[in-house]
Amino acid sequence: MKINRVIGYQVLDSRGRPTVAASISLTDGSTHTARVPSGASTGAHEAKELRDRAGKFEEKFYSGLSVQQAVLNINEKIAPKLIEEQIDLNFVDKQLIELDPSENHETLGANATLAISLAAAIADAHSQNRSLARYFKPDGVLEIPMPMVNILSGGAHANRSLDIQDVLIVPVGAKSFTQALSWIVAVREMAAVLGKADGKVTHLVADEGGLGIAFDSIEKACEFVCKVIERVGLKVGSDIALALDVAATQFFDGEKYNLATMNKKYTSDEFVKYINTLVSNQPIISIEDPFAEDDWAAWQQFMQECPRKLQVLGDDLLTTNLTRLNKAIAEKSANAILIKANQNGLVTSTLNVLKQARANNFNTVVSARSGENEDSWLADLATGWGAGQIKVGSTHGSERNAKWNRLLELEAIEKTKFVNPFS
Repeated sequence: MKINRVIGYQVLDSRGRPTVAASISLTDGSTHTARVPSGASTGAHEAKELRDRAGKFEEKFYSGLSVQQAVLNINEKIAPKLIEEQIDLNFVDKQLIELDPSENHETLGANATLAISLAAAIADAHSQNRSLARYFKPDGVLEIPMPMVNILSGGAHANRSLDIQDVLIVPVGAKSFTQALSWIVAVREMAAVLGKADGKVTHLVADEGGLGIAFDSIEKACEFVCKVIERVGLKVGSDIALALDVAATQFFDGEKYNLATMNKKYTSDEFVKYINTLVSNQPIISIEDPFAEDDWAAWQQFMQECPRKLQVLGDDLLTTNLTRLNKAIAEKSANAILIKANQNGLVTSTLNVLKQARANNFNTVVSARSGENEDSWLADLATGWGAGQIKVGSTHGSERNAKWNRLLELEAIEKTKFVNPFS
């Protein structure tokens, strides 16, 4: 089946900011579309999305965030290379690399390359009469990933109502994804109820659907979520455990970690000790970006001292980048990686990073971004790739629930098993 049309265009993400969409039409008359996400708390080493900040396409009402140059690159540079070719994801990604061999896709823009790569994957799956999950795992039992879900949000997601970015929950005691999601919804809704009863602000819903409730310490935020879990009739630790996204790069000035709401400053050594105390005293099973993206010494020190079963998850540290992952493997700087396709720019090379991580006993967490869309391909990737975990945000916003609903659908219609990396 051949490609007979490729078109890029600008759409809006869940925050009302422009992002890139791409549609690939095939000779059977079908059209396959993908829209790319965009982050708020972005790492310096991510692939480079292209925006019209000061170029000829800058649209003043989008504050320099329009993506018309990336769209033009799709329509004028990428499309001619693909028209009349057989649909094949590997071929498409190779063409994109030839057009832009830079590691960070800065010439075409990673938002342009990923839109085409994702649309090609969806179209290729269609040509084989398969879902996207089954395209990557044609046979056998599909593995539904364990969700990691925002309850409280701060940092860049919620106007710094917390110093850290998110307090999340992981339903480690659930026996199915359906049960896990029902627990998550109950905790999210009870958090709003108890937050209001405590006289705290609960109307602020963060970028990813968590509650923007202010706390003057990380410990108090964790204790609040534990109270919520117990109030819905579940057990802290055995049914639902906590996870943190610290996003420490956001408050590291190159010398000190500055926790504004706690009015404290820490050197790297001091912050390692603080985080160790925090994870020892709270039911935390996963901690993401506890140190800044280039503070490698702190990551190594923490890995030597932290509880052995703790998941130490690199996002800004690793940025779905094979070179940075290999450095972390060699130096034992983490034991898990967040997988974000838009940090990488291509579906095939994103999968290669995941495979390298799994081959070296790293846990993998396929993740959405703060600026999302109504597509559900992320759920299929996490399932088809056997990632084991997925991080989408909370349970408010159709751009979040599209992914959760797709996982519910896969569990209902396919032969699946619910994966628990923490069992």
